[in-house]
Amino acid sequence: MWMPMRDEPVEKYARFLLKRHGNAAMYYAHRMAGRLQAQGDLAGYSIWSRVADAVERRLKSDLKTSDLEPELQPANLDS
Repeated sequence: MWMPMRDEPVEKYARFLLKRHGNAAMYYAHRMAGRLQAQGDLAGYSIWSRVADAVERRLKSDLKTSDLEPELQPANLDS
């Protein structure tokens, strides 16, 4: 039986936000976390903070990959 990992939904939503908002995804996630914290929704704040962290990790990872020279970048196996 398949059991989702604890952070799997967070990672999925981080990918969604990046596709939808691009570089603004981190700002969006932090803004949502701040709104929920201000409303006293600490569970929502915690989740959105984790989403913001996941977005930030992905953005940093993308930057590191894009800094490589083209011949040093990982091969695209999809084509």
